[in-house]
Amino acid sequence: MSDQNSTTPDSGEAVPGFLPPATPDQPAPPGPPAYTPPPTTPYSPPAASGGYAPPPTPGAYEPPTGGYSQPPGASYPPPAGSYPEPPTPGAYEPPTGGYSQPPGASYPPPAGSYPEPPGPGAYPPAYGQGYQDPNAFNPGYQGGVLQPVGGAPLAEWPKRALGGLIDYVAAGVAISIVGSVLSNISSGLGGTVNFVLSIGWMLYLGYLSGTTGITPGRALTKTKLIGEATGAPVGVSNGIVRQLAHIIDTIICYIGWLFPLWDAKKQTIADKIMKTVVIDNSADPNAGTIKWS
Repeated sequence: MSDQNSTTPDSGEAVPGFLPPATPDQPAPPGPPAYTPPPTTPYSPPAASGGYAPPPTPGAYEPPTGGYSQPPGASYPPPAGSYPEPPTPGAYEPPTGGYSQPPGASYPPPAGSYPEPPGPGAYPPAYGQGYQDPNAFNPGYQGGVLQPVGGAPLAEWPKRALGGLIDYVAAGVAISIVGSVLSNISSGLGGTVNFVLSIGWMLYLGYLSGTTGITPGRALTKTKLIGEATGAPVGVSNGIVRQLAHIIDTIICYIGWLFPLWDAKKQTIADKIMKTVVIDNSADPNAGTIKWS
């Protein structure tokens, strides 16, 4: 019974094709061989043929030497004639011999003769005798020389100053005396009369300056006020405006009244504004007559 129940096969009863399992004490079959990487070789770049040369820097270009040469097989004849070398700077010389007319042309000389213009110093320096200042005034030409208005010279400053003392200072003193007398009666009345007479006298001087050009002071000094461009009285409105323009001569410390001492036209600032001049009127037989209207 024990033989029948045994599970271990007998070697004599082996089944064809059956292989018994390996026993634990048998060695395991060998595994695959270990991986070995190939040997590495360091990289070397290929050597450049002839070496690298950097491009030339700007301005370092040098043209080829030896001049221009014709290509092989080409033949160019030299240009006909000869060409002079170009002149060097500064070596230009104008052609000699003067201007010559072109062939076949004939130009007659201009008719008449043209005198040379007068040089400096050809005009008399004195204002009353001729030309002095081109900006003075232009009343007209006589004999090619600029003459003052009406042929009369400009009045000198002492004459103008004396006429101003009569017209303004003496008249102002007289008006002040009248105002002082009336102030003894009434201070308001004296002040009012003084103001009215002062304004009225200034307007009256403007009226005389515009109509005749002669005030009481100018009559005594034989001077006359005229327009610098016309040589005639300037009119009532311009005469009054000129009187008001004398305020400018006064408010700048009376310097405007001294302008005739150095001015070419012997004008005050008021004269320059109104374009007037004061002339010496001694040649007029009626110059000393006071014209009140």
